[in-house]
Amino acid sequence: MAVTSDPFTASNLVAVISETWTTIVNEKTFNDTVFANFCTDLSSFTADGSDIFHVPDIYTNALTVSTQSTQGAEITTASPDSVDTTLTVNTHSYVAFIIGRKDFNQIASKYDMMAKYANEAKGLLEETLEAAIAALWSSITTFAIGDTATVLSDSEIRQALYSMESGKYKLSECAFFVHPYVYWNQLHAIAKYYQQYSVGPSDSAGPVATGNFGGNGYVLNMKGTLYGVPVYTTTNVVSGLQTYRNLLLHKSAFGFAVSSRNGGMINSSITYEPRNIGYMGVFDMIYGVAVLREPAAVLLNASSAFLGS
Repeated sequence: MAVTSDPFTASNLVAVISETWTTIVNEKTFNDTVFANFCTDLSSFTADGSDIFHVPDIYTNALTVSTQSTQGAEITTASPDSVDTTLTVNTHSYVAFIIGRKDFNQIASKYDMMAKYANEAKGLLEETLEAAIAALWSSITTFAIGDTATVLSDSEIRQALYSMESGKYKLSECAFFVHPYVYWNQLHAIAKYYQQYSVGPSDSAGPVATGNFGGNGYVLNMKGTLYGVPVYTTTNVVSGLQTYRNLLLHKSAFGFAVSSRNGGMINSSITYEPRNIGYMGVFDMIYGVAVLREPAAVLLNASSAFLGS
């Protein structure tokens, strides 16, 4: 039986082949908030106004212990200076957009695009604050470990932890913040961090592999622990000059404040603007960051060009 040589093609049927717009919208993704969730938050002090916030420092010049050699002798008192540490809220960042009323009215009703763009704006501002806190690495001078030419090693991790303990900071109040490149390509290459005989049972505090993340680890973006200290990953860890500026922080090392009269981190406003004949969304954040206790931070430099073996 003969077969036709002229079947219908998609181009022939273009007038009757439909297209379907799904309800799915591919939205921008962001890092989980890790620095702002951990560091000292002074935002509550902004409720009544002000742009400069003082955190008195009496640990730098401390009192001293004297010995009473002769009973009844006059004592010697001490009067060490205090240091005025300040945090200035002076950065005002915003995201704004406008959609004309004609276009707004013609967007398919299944898409709440104002809400989608609002979520993106808030995510961008949160990332801005995270990046500002991470950038405080440049003020760390007391403890700086590692270099551009080498990967982050177990020896450097232990050196960082010793630096914290030598300063009498509780490791239970500390956390590591590393770039995902360093975490996956360098720390995971250290055998003692993943081999079962080193890590121990699957419910122990190992940092990698064999189920040691814990049930909510990825939800909180905590990848596990190193010697009992939590490890967080974020691409907001600063990269420059072929170096990732990873950090080990005590919670008192860095501080930030977000100024808001409504108690939220981000101010939002979506209004109809007659002069533009459109709907405008404006999202803004007023904030500041500062190093509050510099010796309570360790800078862990690691190469951004080399992988662990």
